[in-house]
Amino acid sequence: MRKDARGNRCGQLWTMDFILGSVVLLFVLMNFIILWDNIALRGNLAGAHMRMETSAYFASESLMATPGEPESWEMLPHIDDNVSALGLVNGRNELNRMKLEKMVAENATGYDAIKARLGLSRYQFGMLVSDISGNEEYYEFGRFSGGSLNNSLEFDRFGILDDEPVIVHMEVWGG
Repeated sequence: MRKDARGNRCGQLWTMDFILGSVVLLFVLMNFIILWDNIALRGNLAGAHMRMETSAYFASESLMATPGEPESWEMLPHIDDNVSALGLVNGRNELNRMKLEKMVAENATGYDAIKARLGLSRYQFGMLVSDISGNEEYYEFGRFSGGSLNNSLEFDRFGILDDEPVIVHMEVWGG
């Protein structure tokens, strides 16, 4: 041990100070990394939900505001590359019964093609057309999550089917 000019001992504990400082620095850095990872994860989840919400909105708008492309796509044998866009209406919100029936008929074999035409290929979706009170179901298409998922979107739009008001219920989920 060293002594100073007065004869007092000078402790050289710089190694202990260095180790203690390193431990504190590592603790602070680890907390920062964990916090940053948590913030990034929440941001990614919010971004994914926003993308699903945007896709669902554009799909419902396509179905309820346009007749599709070509306009008489329901007359084709199948929904394939000849159909570039799907729409269920003659005029805005005026549902076409033949188009609804074609969608239901294509449910088993053309589900993935229909999702792709609607811009929902990354998600699952279901659509239900019922009377305004929700008691009688007229048409059902797609797959529903059963309400057990946190990452699903459900929304209703009003339409007219054979001069009667109906509710078009859509659910988009998964991803």
